[in-house]
Amino acid sequence: MEIMTISGINLEMQGKTKPEILQEFADLAVVNGKVTDAAGFYKDLCLREEESTTGFGGGIAIPHAKSAFVAEVGVLVGRGEHQVAWEAMDDQPVHCWICLLVPETGGQEHLRLLSQLSRKLMDPEFVGNLKTGTKSEILTLIQGVIS
Repeated sequence: MEIMTISGINLEMQGKTKPEILQEFADLAVVNGKVTDAAGFYKDLCLREEESTTGFGGGIAIPHAKSAFVAEVGVLVGRGEHQVAWEAMDDQPVHCWICLLVPETGGQEHLRLLSQLSRKLMDPEFVGNLKTGTKSEILTLIQGVIS
């Protein structure tokens, strides 16, 4: 299976709070066959957020979790109209997310994806395209980073 597909991109996230956004990602992960149990994965995402924020800054967060409920590595992308409080590093709200799904035993893959994406989020052109691109453009953008 591919790490990311167009069906894993939601440009109309409805959540207005961090828990609502994390639930949307857990549900999207199940729909995409990446996660076996939405409730279990949601709990793991929440536990990870309690450790430290995944708010990168500039309106972007990278929620992620290594989880026993993840069947295979995946990347989901979401964007919403609502500015969501996320305790980001710059104290600004978030409206764009890249969610990483990693099996419990996938430590190296987890670090690789996080490192590659974090590096690209320093590029204003990449960030601009992430925040304004179509589903197809975002798919191409992220696949170029994680391949």
